[in-house]
Amino acid sequence: MTLYEADLQLAVARHLRWMPDRITLDADSLLMEGWALGVWDAQTQCRFLVNGVDFDVLEWPLPSPDLLTVFPDVPQAAHSRFRCRHYLTDGGLSFPGGWARFNVTGPAGEHAWSYRTAWFLADPAQESPLPPAELIAQVIGTPDPQAFCLGGATMVARFAHLLSERFSRPLSSFTAILDWGCGVGRLTRYLVGQGPAVTGMGSQPAHMQYCRTALPAAHFVAMGDTLASGQFDLVLGLSMLPHLSEAEQDAWLAELQRLTRPGALLLLSVQGLTHMALYRTPMVHKLEAHRTGWHDMAGHAGLDSPTPSGPDVLHAPDYILAHWGRYFDVLDIIEAMAGHQDVVVLRRRA
Repeated sequence: MTLYEADLQLAVARHLRWMPDRITLDADSLLMEGWALGVWDAQTQCRFLVNGVDFDVLEWPLPSPDLLTVFPDVPQAAHSRFRCRHYLTDGGLSFPGGWARFNVTGPAGEHAWSYRTAWFLADPAQESPLPPAELIAQVIGTPDPQAFCLGGATMVARFAHLLSERFSRPLSSFTAILDWGCGVGRLTRYLVGQGPAVTGMGSQPAHMQYCRTALPAAHFVAMGDTLASGQFDLVLGLSMLPHLSEAEQDAWLAELQRLTRPGALLLLSVQGLTHMALYRTPMVHKLEAHRTGWHDMAGHAGLDSPTPSGPDVLHAPDYILAHWGRYFDVLDIIEAMAGHQDVVVLRRRA
């Protein structure tokens, strides 16, 4: 194992830590299945929690030869799958604040930063109608509606917790939110109803047509539409910058600077070590990104390119700090907080 390979595997174990493959909710119980990795914690110390309480039944660890192939040097990778069940009493599963929260922790349980590895399920009774399977597949690469909902709810809930923990700003404290690269409303559907006005911006006419019909509480515009300067005080951009050429990136950073008011916050995702490890990205691409700062792995990045199974563009952290710092204050880069991607936290200067 090289030092590069170790860095990739450790990134998943430290920052992503675990993933649910399937959550099944019926009248009597909730079943969650997935995998969890660790470096220092013994598997006997792991806790599997729903809304901060241990699951009633836990099968762990279970064989996981598929994980051993990807993470051969992580301790116990060959036995890292789990299956756990929570029995529903007193009227069913609780959704405090609109979310049910799932986490895998050490023996001390959850803490102030636990939201960064938690996965969130929105209250099914409050869900908007789902997009057609073909539109879901165009956005996330699979027609699985649960993956669409679980991922969208988790990103919005994690972002909400980050804004509250880091800036003491609940979502309701913002005036206008831009969901930049909204697709078919994977985030927008969970942003509406939080208080602020929500605008979704997308590049595909079919996606915009669906969103305008299915999510009337939000406003939707096409990429390139002219919007007023200083309109937004919060921008969320999930998996947009990994698909832009460098010229497009700079043009959009300048445009987002124009669209935001002084003090506005932006949470934009990029591909980091965790996503590289999960997608088995060859290390030569990461080395090139660190040499040049910005690296297009496929050689065809751009909004008009077909969406690949994973991001095309890698950004070196130093490049983000220096280059994006021309447009915004770069406050942080948080590993694996946007699903598998890293979140860059930015603030609009006065």
